[in-house]
Amino acid sequence: MNIILFGPPGSGKGTQAVNICENLRVPHLSTGDMLREAVASGSDIGKKAKEIMENGGLVSDEIVLSIVKQRLASKDCESGFILDGFPRTINQAKGLDSLLEESQKIEYVLRIKVDEEDIIKRLIDRGRSDDKPEIIKNRFKSYNSQTQPLIPFYEEREILFNINGMQEIEKVFEDIKKVIGI
Repeated sequence: MNIILFGPPGSGKGTQAVNICENLRVPHLSTGDMLREAVASGSDIGKKAKEIMENGGLVSDEIVLSIVKQRLASKDCESGFILDGFPRTINQAKGLDSLLEESQKIEYVLRIKVDEEDIIKRLIDRGRSDDKPEIIKNRFKSYNSQTQPLIPFYEEREILFNINGMQEIEKVFEDIKKVIGI
């Protein structure tokens, strides 16, 4: 089973990704982790990504797609995967489509929906150094501007499912299990 999981900062998508992966026994693929692994490997693509990141730039879709392509070709992805934090843009979504063979198409796009004000309060209460109100609001703004166009993109395919992320963790997971049939 191939699933894209997306939601704003603090929505609990990382927690739910772990729950889904444990149940389906498929890898949890985080773009951030894949980029860090590529940089650590010293590969050509990793060196390019490192140079861009060290200069404060955003890694291009081309580089991200190349890293995702390499990861999806791994043996552990043959029986499925959970993509967390990818795609973030329409261009990345189209690139992902072209990477995947018919047998590897995305089956579910799970969008964890939360109330922005409640999540901002939750993140501030969490007390991490990057959880300052202005930083959190900027992260929400970036998330909303990037991912909003993905909603109709996946709705048209009838694979987008909204999950209420304002519930207890266990209830959110129960709702996810109902959607994906596990």
